[in-house]
Amino acid sequence: MINRDGTPTINDVAALAGVHKRTVTRVMNSSSKVKAATRAKVEQAIEVLNFSPNRQARGLAAKRSFLLGLVYDAPTLFINDILKDTLGIIEDEGYELVVHACHYPSENVVKDVTRFVKRANLDGVIVLPPVADIADIGKELQKAGCPYVRVTSDVSDETSRLVVTDYLSAISDMTRHLVEFGHREFGFISGPNTHLSSRKRHEAFVQALSTHGIELPAEMVVEGAYTFDSGLMAANQLLSRERRPTAIFAANDEMAFGVIKVANQLGLKIPADLSLVSFDGTPFSNFAVPTLSTIIRPTGLMAKLATQKMLAQFNSGSNATHISETMISPQFEARESTGPVPGR
Repeated sequence: MINRDGTPTINDVAALAGVHKRTVTRVMNSSSKVKAATRAKVEQAIEVLNFSPNRQARGLAAKRSFLLGLVYDAPTLFINDILKDTLGIIEDEGYELVVHACHYPSENVVKDVTRFVKRANLDGVIVLPPVADIADIGKELQKAGCPYVRVTSDVSDETSRLVVTDYLSAISDMTRHLVEFGHREFGFISGPNTHLSSRKRHEAFVQALSTHGIELPAEMVVEGAYTFDSGLMAANQLLSRERRPTAIFAANDEMAFGVIKVANQLGLKIPADLSLVSFDGTPFSNFAVPTLSTIIRPTGLMAKLATQKMLAQFNSGSNATHISETMISPQFEARESTGPVPGR
């Protein structure tokens, strides 16, 4: 029966397709119990009527809210990319996204996340680093009865679903690229030491340098905050030294942009006087002048895997083998900001 406002109902779809309205619901929920021919008739009826199901009614029928959560810390260019890519995927699956920013580190962050998932009545939640790296976050989400996927920087033996980032291979490729240009004096701008991702990038860089017989002195490491302003501060520290580095590795693109600004203020040309590499590979890294040599994290793939793992828990159960831990490998891409050591 068509509503008074002229919008078609699920009963109209069922009547046009010649099926029970329960079958229409199954088609909308991508149930495997519907035969291909029947599914085709229902989908054609939906298209003819331009039917758009009410999310609340659909949720009651399927015992779901059709809401997925995304938990993160401070907004960064990387988070923006993940958010955009996740939205593109879940919209095709009929879900909506509810985002929640945390204050990390904080003793109340775990309670904050669990309150969020209960208040928002989420079907599941994707947790991004550094919040995802908290030891108890998975256990507390399980207690709250909320399926989850963690995007983290370390492997784990827990039964949660993980999308893990592997840093060593790409950082080794980046280091080799700079060493082949003759660089031996390196500076490193890390992220916050409270972040596991920051510590992992630091460890990987030290390990990569050691394979070439190069040490990274403590005074050549400056802690940043994954922000442009902290990149300015760190670059000023490194480049004001009497023996400054010939190459700097900034642990994310935003801090690398700070290095570019400081180098320009000091009259240093990149890469003639200073080579610069970054991490994340956001689209803005290709807009910089010069374009940034960077380690590119495949945010589209990360968002796709995390979302697929999340949705698979609804369709296949939390023990489904195809949603187990997955390792993501970033790739180093050399661009304009790296070149031979000065004087070579």
